[in-house]
Amino acid sequence: MKNSLEEQNKSIVRRYWDGKWNERRPEILDELLSSDIKYHGEDEMTGIEEYKTSYSTYLSAMINTRFEIKELIAEGDLVMSRAVCYATYNGILGDIYPVGEEIHFRFFTVFRLVNGKIAEEWELFQLGN
Repeated sequence: MKNSLEEQNKSIVRRYWDGKWNERRPEILDELLSSDIKYHGEDEMTGIEEYKTSYSTYLSAMINTRFEIKELIAEGDLVMSRAVCYATYNGILGDIYPVGEEIHFRFFTVFRLVNGKIAEEWELFQLGN
């Protein structure tokens, strides 16, 4: 049985994904990310302001988002999530197309949490068809 810290961390990651994509609430970032968040993925980002700018771009580009967590695994201060995000593509993200059609991304993300906040995120995602 996992200890309560691991369960608490999984709960934070669930709230993060739900608030970020299903509820589309930018304030969830202030609530659950550390101010010096480090992101490793498609881009490298440091700090919550840079993260918010990137998130804003994705919010504009993808409407009607629906995020489904397929699996969460916790070990110590790390939580791994495997998830899928479905959205209607709005046409402002690089060369992704066709505009107006549903797209989906598969996410594999590892979060490191410190004192109840996400401090670091490693992410791989793939555009599905």
